[in-house]
Amino acid sequence: MAPNFASGLIFVGALAVAAWSPTAGASEDSRYASVEAQRAVASACASSAPFVVLDTFALLKPVNIDDELGETNEDGGSRIGHGDVVAAIVSASHPAIAPYQIDPVFNVRTLARDFRRLADDIEGGRVPKPAAVVSAIVLPVSLREVNARAGMRPVPASEISVRRDEVRALVTGRGAPGNPYAEIDRQLARLRAGGTPVFVAAGNTGPDDLFNVLALSDGVYAVGALDREGREAGYTSAPDLVSVWSNGYVVLTDTAEGVSVSGGRRVELPGASLPEERQAIEAFAGRKAREVVLEVPHEIASLPRAAPVYLRTRYMHAAMQPGLYRTEDLLAAYGYPRDSGNFVRALEQGPYMHFPSDTIFAVDVDGALRFDPLGDGTPGQVKLQDATSFAAPNVCAAEAGDGGPRLTAAARE
Repeated sequence: MAPNFASGLIFVGALAVAAWSPTAGASEDSRYASVEAQRAVASACASSAPFVVLDTFALLKPVNIDDELGETNEDGGSRIGHGDVVAAIVSASHPAIAPYQIDPVFNVRTLARDFRRLADDIEGGRVPKPAAVVSAIVLPVSLREVNARAGMRPVPASEISVRRDEVRALVTGRGAPGNPYAEIDRQLARLRAGGTPVFVAAGNTGPDDLFNVLALSDGVYAVGALDREGREAGYTSAPDLVSVWSNGYVVLTDTAEGVSVSGGRRVELPGASLPEERQAIEAFAGRKAREVVLEVPHEIASLPRAAPVYLRTRYMHAAMQPGLYRTEDLLAAYGYPRDSGNFVRALEQGPYMHFPSDTIFAVDVDGALRFDPLGDGTPGQVKLQDATSFAAPNVCAAEAGDGGPRLTAAARE
């Protein structure tokens, strides 16, 4: 049975926040699409109440799960789930988190149940009223599918925010009973009625026409990613629907005490490790890419684009050997369209990717593989995370893991 690290993570985050001096400079108007969004962020970040992190976890103990979830790696560290990283980023700039497990079999109907259960738990007092709900969940809907129902008045991407209510009505069937999107909207309305804002990832498929349907609901704020230079990341889905722009760039670093999301300055996930990523870096860094790269098996490369993710994953784990592949070949095997933001973003990070760790390598002028995502030679860097999934939990910090000031504008209204 894995130890419960949630309290330790919260404690580390509380110490870090206590050491920072709040300043007004953190709340630049350019980060927000509206005054409402700015006030929602400022109020949530100034609160000492926890942020509920809605995700899946392998290390942290979710407040709605009685059994321990963690597994131990061969090296003695605990495995890490997507939600563990999201929670760690929250903890770097906010004093408390409450991990909340969703159904790992993710679809619109399971998510409707998850939001209903969360609203029940908050209203019933099982989960203390949070300052906000943060989720990296993206429930994608195509604007083309919406326009197919719109008749003679299609919605262009540039009008999606001003016609948000119209789009929501089309997606939810105007609140039709039995429509799972309508059920999600009803549960989000319960959170809004209770004074709990929800921050969600905008998505990473830009510049195509997919958008996160959760961002259509009142009280929900889509978070877009800023890149390392502070510019709006081109892969952010439906930028016209984004309410808040936040830094989406973070590097996970192995230390003697655990995994850090803050460049090794402190440990947000004590006792955790990333053995697959570390082994990939040790095995391939410095080697010539052309000497070690593998070809994706034909039976994987020839799968139709419409093949579901679970089928692709099953085939890949059965047919592919662990090793280094061309990033474009591996992403195509995963089923990403070549013109999607995910595809473009990964290729920008490096032409080679390790399967199954998804560690991306760049190459030097001699064709040798290198992994140094920050370009500063920091020891222990083992995983690059760059997406709106990691911008959403970072709404309270100026930079990911950088000890940025908390926002306090709400206290000065």
